Amino acid sequence: MLSDDNVLHQMVLPEQQSFYNYWLSKCDGDMFPSRGDIFPSDISKQLPMTSIINVENDKERRFKYRLAGTGFWKLYKSEIQGKFIDELPIGDRSDYWNRVLGQVVDKRKPYAGVTQPGTINASNYALFWVRLPISDNKKDINLILGYDHLVKISEVKQDQSRFGLMSA
Repeated sequence: MLSDDNVLHQMVLPEQQSFYNYWLSKCDGDMFPSRGDIFPSDISKQLPMTSIINVENDKERRFKYRLAGTGFWKLYKSEIQGKFIDELPIGDRSDYWNRVLGQVVDKRKPYAGVTQPGTINASNYALFWVRLPISDNKKDINLILGYDHLVKISEVKQDQSRFGLMSA
């Protein structure tokens, strides 16, 4: 079974959890869902911040946005579809995302977390994210399904208990 209680506990927003549960419902035992198993109509509320990322393995492994919802304009103020992670205006955050996406592929499991977006346009937001493995042949990971949810940092600080966060 591909479910992972540890990753589920890292998802503090209901939107993250429902996205993960949808992906999990498309898994078949030890087999990953394919792109054809994911129906946009099933995740319509999350579509604006949903992405599909290609795993490119030419000379070196790189990650390229195959699809990106309209909500990503808020982050980048431009189209990111067709761009590699290291081509986005996120500075050193590309190293972070390359590590996360590499873990999804290498460990063959979903990951979730929260970070700052790294863009000028969203510097006052926290980015709650989920990255899920997808496979055209149900076995080898060649795509990553992503969901991002932006929350103003001021709202996170005001309601830390809702987000499962603690301060020292």
